[in-house]
Amino acid sequence: MMEEPAPYVLSGALAVLDDLESEQLDRVSRHLGGIATVHLRHDEVAHAVSLRISGTLMRDDVRHIERRIEQFAEENARAGAILLSEWNGVTSEIVVGMNWDAQCLVRLGAVQEQLARLSERHFDFLLRIEPPDSPARGNPLMCVSVETDDHSRIR
Repeated sequence: MMEEPAPYVLSGALAVLDDLESEQLDRVSRHLGGIATVHLRHDEVAHAVSLRISGTLMRDDVRHIERRIEQFAEENARAGAILLSEWNGVTSEIVVGMNWDAQCLVRLGAVQEQLARLSERHFDFLLRIEPPDSPARGNPLMCVSVETDDHSRIR
């Protein structure tokens, strides 16, 4: 069965390096312009690039676009960013930018997903946030409590 093209939009903003040249944006626009409608705008005061790339595309074209934007972000971003990707009615997020920042954002997303799963099960849990080299003592900085199905509490 042949894959059909579907509506696609990639949108978001990137904090970019102070010395970003307009030629770099032009190069990305030309590269992707044959595949999709590309809008890249550089705010020179805020040092940010807003983007919106859209069209009716095949999945392989979507992957190509997202890889190219990831490459642009690795070369020009000051920090990691999360961009919104929508293809064929499915919304997802892609993390781009400096490798360390991007990895932190990916891990944060995974932790938030795990916490959401825990709270769906309706039980108590305790979260202690401390520097990694400090001994565990004192009061927790954050405590989340959710009642379980049998109304017991875990501490």
